[in-house]
Amino acid sequence: MGEQVRGRRWEAPQAGWIKLNTDAALDQKSNKAGWGVVARNSLGELVGAWARPIDGCAEAQVEEALAIREAVVIAKRMGWRKVVLESDCKIVVDKINAREEAVSIATIQWDIWRLMKDFDKCCCSFTRRSNNYVSHYLAKFAITLIDVAEWKLSFLAWLLELAQADVQEQLL
Repeated sequence: MGEQVRGRRWEAPQAGWIKLNTDAALDQKSNKAGWGVVARNSLGELVGAWARPIDGCAEAQVEEALAIREAVVIAKRMGWRKVVLESDCKIVVDKINAREEAVSIATIQWDIWRLMKDFDKCCCSFTRRSNNYVSHYLAKFAITLIDVAEWKLSFLAWLLELAQADVQEQLL
């Protein structure tokens, strides 16, 4: 796994903020999608991770937007007040930030915009896939699941290893 993590640069949020990385994965053959959400604090410590399988498979931008909406809902449910939403889908992030409706995701965008108002501070940013590896891995893993998997207080060894590799790369 050492080679898989080399060159990635996940960046920690400011103190007092939670960063939620999101991704969606699609399997057209099985007509399933998966969403991955990873939440970390300013020290890079995992504070939550979610893998949600979805029956049915929309186009990629729709699934990416839905994964971002899922992260906003999770952040609100967890009571976090300052959040950064980070996705590797530049088109969706740009549409959210420009407050510009995209026909295929307009309803999802409205949900995201409405939910973002419930936080003290909430922003959405783009990151390269290489910086979004843990949520990407969880999204692909989610496709294999029957029900949502979530980790909030304790984390599986492989999940901790993936998340810690990002932080260690950042500190090098």
